[in-house]
Amino acid sequence: NTLVSFEAAINLGVDLIEFDVNITKDGIPVVIHDNDISRTSDHKGLTRDYTLEELKSFDFGIHFDKRFQGTQIPTLREVLTLAAKSDTLLLNVEIKDMTCEAVDKTIAMIQEFNLTERCVIACFDAKIIRYTKKAYPYIRTQGFPGRYMKNFTEETYDCMFGMGIPICWEDCSDETIKQDVSFAKSRGILAWLFCADTEEGVRRCVDYGCDNITGNNPEIALNTLRKIG
Repeated sequence: NTLVSFEAAINLGVDLIEFDVNITKDGIPVVIHDNDISRTSDHKGLTRDYTLEELKSFDFGIHFDKRFQGTQIPTLREVLTLAAKSDTLLLNVEIKDMTCEAVDKTIAMIQEFNLTERCVIACFDAKIIRYTKKAYPYIRTQGFPGRYMKNFTEETYDCMFGMGIPICWEDCSDETIKQDVSFAKSRGILAWLFCADTEEGVRRCVDYGCDNITGNNPEIALNTLRKIG
């Protein structure tokens, strides 16, 4: 969830980048995986605890490698500015700050950049998926199998364009993944499998009949898919 990582992925030739939106203390959408900054920065606390100016003064690269020391947290505006340089790059935007405020501000900015047709809004809170579809019926949404979602109701499936299906979590057997893919397809929902970070994982996704593969190391997936043809 940094500009340097997105630029590297784009240079590899990915079709889509996935990222997570949180909101700062002063109401600015920023892109960071966790609600808490402790795991990825040199400070501790919630993203909501700090203003954008404060967050921009923290180091969001040193935890990963000294080469990335000084990397700043990107704003959603900065990420969309990068994405808009491409005519085809797709965006999977996960709402980690599970509030209507985050949805409204995110979609407003997506519309500002004329990227609506290239975006999907994802969330693990089914209430947010339902809100998004009701408030913005033209926006594509991506949920998950109901057992993984907060505030889930069966009608949530009617709101989904795509379903994120994990392949590497503890409860993910071949049988459950196949059932999830089959169920998604039966409801007219695209089956998007994650996280395929090994060649074996990518091949499994293809065998499951996925519509989309997401991974932390896209180079592995791209090379494997080229081998498969």
